[in-house]
Amino acid sequence: MSGLDGLRPTLHALRDDVERHITRERVRRYLSILADTPAPSTLAGPMRVPALRRLLEEDGALGTGRLHFHADFGRTGSSVILTGSPGASKPLWYFAHLDTISYLVQPRDGGCYPLVPFCAHMIADGMRRAQAYRYDVLRNAVAVVADGQLESYAGAPFFRPDASAPPLRPGDRIVMVSSYREDPASGLFTGPMDNAGGVAALAIAAPVLGHAGVEAMLAFPDEEEGPVAPGNQMMGRGSSRLVNLLPVPELAIVADVQQGGGDPDADARGGVVNSTRLGAGAVLAEYSSFARGAVTPPDLYALARHAAGLLSELDVRVQESNNAYSSRSDDVSVMLKTPNILLLGFPGFNRHFDRGEPRAHLDDVVQLAKTLVYMATLRPWFTARRRALLGGDP
Repeated sequence: MSGLDGLRPTLHALRDDVERHITRERVRRYLSILADTPAPSTLAGPMRVPALRRLLEEDGALGTGRLHFHADFGRTGSSVILTGSPGASKPLWYFAHLDTISYLVQPRDGGCYPLVPFCAHMIADGMRRAQAYRYDVLRNAVAVVADGQLESYAGAPFFRPDASAPPLRPGDRIVMVSSYREDPASGLFTGPMDNAGGVAALAIAAPVLGHAGVEAMLAFPDEEEGPVAPGNQMMGRGSSRLVNLLPVPELAIVADVQQGGGDPDADARGGVVNSTRLGAGAVLAEYSSFARGAVTPPDLYALARHAAGLLSELDVRVQESNNAYSSRSDDVSVMLKTPNILLLGFPGFNRHFDRGEPRAHLDDVVQLAKTLVYMATLRPWFTARRRALLGGDP
């Protein structure tokens, strides 16, 4: 496999299954349900996993024997799908974090509650609709306990509850209020798509990977969002709990939203924006967060670029990031197990409600789901070519 003559027919052999299963309507169904299901970090499992399982069950994906769903894999709090044989090694890993941004409550100060961001707080000064969620120990359920506004001033977030709200307390989580809304004519949608888009794409790709006999772990960590810092290990803690449970993979693929380019969502570093465009396809990036996250090795990146070119023959669009800024994600954990990481995603604006509601394009999530399947074929080619580069070491 040191040559690439066989890659084109390998990709083409998957086309019928990919096109049959990964449809616009299926992506819309998964994406809208997941986006409308809040998932604050460390509560993502109880709140989103039932919806994810139900979607897979409705499609008959869990009755084939080729997919094995674990809601709390290894008691890590994160969900995992294993494709192929349950006892076989999984040389291919995928990650798409299940959780969304949220805020922790501090003691009330006047009419509002100062908040601790359990995420990268990117909201510009102003107000956003928000709700407080609370776990009810007697009902064993999570429910809304207060409506109100998240207010951000000079970079500091506060929650101002409605007058009828009960007092908040430790354990409550503040979450943005938004819902999936799509313009059918254009395919543009608004709503909490970070990382409902990545989860939807990976979950829809899973049955195709299983049918193709791919041995893989598909992970949905419950805590990618978290405190941020200049270093690289202050987030992605959900995937950190997962990566030591299986042998080191040959290839890992991390899927997440990537900031799109163009006004009015210029990057805070002075207006330099990523060139990726809504509606132009999935996104391939070389490195994340100015190398605070993963950096894809040159031989793997070149192979992925080559495959992306071949995918255009299959009407699958992959746009290349100019790396003005690609956000880090679960790659901050995975890179401590393997350097062989591909960063794939879809473009979106305001992923953390920066200057308004998040927005993205439905077709880009469709393209990402297809790309996730096709990129699985790179694993044996990459492994063989890397071995040849190293002089034939086993």
